[in-house]
Amino acid sequence: MSIRFQNLCFTYSQDRKDILSGLTAEFDRERITVLTGASGCGKSTLLYLAAGAYPHGAGILRSGTVTVEGRAPGALVPPERCRLVGMMFQNPELQFCMDTVKNELVFCLENICVDPSEMEEKIDEALAFCEIPHLKDRTLASLSGGERQKAMLACLTALDPQWLLLDEPFANIDDDSARAIAGRLKALHETRGTGILAVDHRLENWLQVADQVRIMDGGALLPEVLDPRKLDPAQLEALGVIVPGRSYRPALPPARTGAPVLTLENLSVSHQGTPILRNISARFLRGRIYAIVGQSGCGKSTLFGALSGLYAYSGHAMLEGTELRRLKKRDLGKAGFVTQNPQDQFVGGTVRQEILASLRRDPRAAETSEAILREIRLWRYRDISPYLLSQGQQRRLGVAALMAYDCHILICDEPTYAQDRRGTMAVMDALCRQARERDAALVFSTHDRQLARDYADEIWELKEGALHAYAESGG
Repeated sequence: MSIRFQNLCFTYSQDRKDILSGLTAEFDRERITVLTGASGCGKSTLLYLAAGAYPHGAGILRSGTVTVEGRAPGALVPPERCRLVGMMFQNPELQFCMDTVKNELVFCLENICVDPSEMEEKIDEALAFCEIPHLKDRTLASLSGGERQKAMLACLTALDPQWLLLDEPFANIDDDSARAIAGRLKALHETRGTGILAVDHRLENWLQVADQVRIMDGGALLPEVLDPRKLDPAQLEALGVIVPGRSYRPALPPARTGAPVLTLENLSVSHQGTPILRNISARFLRGRIYAIVGQSGCGKSTLFGALSGLYAYSGHAMLEGTELRRLKKRDLGKAGFVTQNPQDQFVGGTVRQEILASLRRDPRAAETSEAILREIRLWRYRDISPYLLSQGQQRRLGVAALMAYDCHILICDEPTYAQDRRGTMAVMDALCRQARERDAALVFSTHDRQLARDYADEIWELKEGALHAYAESGG
């Protein structure tokens, strides 16, 4: 009962270096295994191959075989594959087909020919497992990133495959929810015998759940099998893993307090008659860095969506004295946004073209783009499509493209989502340095409280629709 990879050589392009080179590994269904390691080392690629999505969906398998419980997942018809293996992508939005959470679950169950009379019970069980029965009739488009991850996990739970492959399953989920779901996954493993192979850069939510931790480095699986209760923090940090409680040690120029760049007065947002944000008032000053924390679904993405024009709001949001809704075209570039899904922002055919699109007025655009891509460790991918990058790499590219603009305020929704430790530090160091040098305000959301403490001048918590000064004892 296992997943086996035998002598795998895999690449995304015929003229590119192999992502996986001669990899041989086996994962036992009786053990919950967490794969970790630096961004871009091949972890997600390994899951896509085990799920049967590659090489049919992308890439070239130069050699080797993949079997799950003795069967080749890529050779199975979808209903058979769904019962064998279920995968949760880093970006679950790419997996949804329907409009509401309930309809998505119905669609999944129809694909494995579940009797309609049994569907309602299975749907309710899956929603209860993920602690989201209140989202049953919500539209998927209205959910936060964390709520979408929970909804996709509910779909996989309803399908009840022999194996669950989870790619950064807690990336947009607050710590309390992550720990609760990790416990449920362990119960699922113990009661149903479900195999679990997860990829994660943060291990704290797995420490009491996983049976073993394996590390990937440079497209290879290291031979050591680590006990999650006896991990060496120094070793993990050296390999790019985010270690709980260890400072990111930023070296930033001192804060300079300037004039208000964004002022919110009684800003409120509702969805289908339900209040999401209530009378939020705050000032964000040039030269300062602000972190916004809060549980999954508390409204962080809704707040940023309202500021970017995605959602209607009541009250006022003033950018340097002008209501955001009334900004002239020439002033739109004063506020820069990075959304939770960087794919929504891409305009270039290649990674380098994405940066160049932000540098149209820079006479040294070629040199500047190279410097930016080297700083975020994407220069080697400069000639490939942004859509072929990993989620972590896409996030770094989205942030870098934003920084190429001369913004007065940078607003970033989970800028370190799906990043390893080095990627997290590279993104945050670059963002914060740019904000300081330009005397701009930086506002970012995060579930990583250590990150907020290390980088922000001020921390705000969004709770019950209102924005509060963050108190450590309450976090």
